[in-house]
Amino acid sequence: MQIKSFYFGPLALTIITVFLLTACDSKTPTSENKTDSLIRPAKLLEVGHRKSDDYLSYPAVIKSQQLSVLSFTVSGTLKELLVVEAQKVQQGDILAKLGQQDLQTKLKSARSQFDNANAEYQRAVRLMEGDAISRSDLEQRLSERDVKKAQLESAEKAVQDAVLIAPYAGNIAKISIQTQQAVQAGEPAISILGSGGLEASINLPSSILALAQKEDNSVSSSYLILDVAADRRIPVQFKEASLEADTASQTYEITFTFDAVDGLNIFPGMNATVWFKDPSTLAAGSLEASVPLTALMTDGDQKYVWVVDLQSMVVTRRNVTLEEGVGLELNVSSGLEVGETIVAAGVASLSEGMKIRPWSK
Repeated sequence: MQIKSFYFGPLALTIITVFLLTACDSKTPTSENKTDSLIRPAKLLEVGHRKSDDYLSYPAVIKSQQLSVLSFTVSGTLKELLVVEAQKVQQGDILAKLGQQDLQTKLKSARSQFDNANAEYQRAVRLMEGDAISRSDLEQRLSERDVKKAQLESAEKAVQDAVLIAPYAGNIAKISIQTQQAVQAGEPAISILGSGGLEASINLPSSILALAQKEDNSVSSSYLILDVAADRRIPVQFKEASLEADTASQTYEITFTFDAVDGLNIFPGMNATVWFKDPSTLAAGSLEASVPLTALMTDGDQKYVWVVDLQSMVVTRRNVTLEEGVGLELNVSSGLEVGETIVAAGVASLSEGMKIRPWSK
């Protein structure tokens, strides 16, 4: 049998090589294309910025719910001052002592007089049993014994009152006395600031107070900014409002409470500014921030959204509180910060820690 041979010219070999390379490339995707196909696209939405005219601000002064000015109830010379300003103390700690030499002398005398009067009374009781003394004499000695007892108790209290003791745990706010000073009874001596909470008071005109609405403290949107820490927003809760106007300014005092902030020393007398929603815009239905219904998920009674970390493009579940309403968008009262980015659509297929990429047409 005769075998025929075929000759492939240079052009034919070039065409075959290109065809084979193209076929291989079309069947083997690159790792980059494979990774992109695994990252789910999602429509993103940035939470809108708050309108500045939705909020009002008023100057405030910081107060303490637990600030006491301690004083001695007896006069004397200060012998020991055991604390310094800003020092932390515990309930029952001794803060200062007056000289007690004269008080101890009076106490010793009072105790001796009581012992004598009590002995005379006991002797009268025995005599009365033998009809050797009249009942009026017995009652007189009883009265003398009771007088001496009251004097003894007064002397004991004077010794106790010569020692100033912390009524609760806190910090020494101010010291108004010094050693070897003659201290008068009732004179301010030491101020102690407890840890029972802080307050901020503002004065509002009647035009604002008349429109004020009761606010749910669990979702309060009011906050204060200290003059010494302008970059920190501290949440505050409404406490009380004075219903009697100041005669000079015709304003009403409003008090808010707030908790101490880690890393920030806050003391009574500091100046601050309290910010709260303008009641007039609230009455008109002004909204702070809203999210589309397509961004919301439900877990029982809890509503949540998926928040996106723009650095890693990873999503995290965030519970939110919504205001009552209807429509394609609902207003968020808590749970989201202005400027955060959420997934606006396609949320049902997401899971905690999933990586996404922005969806584009």
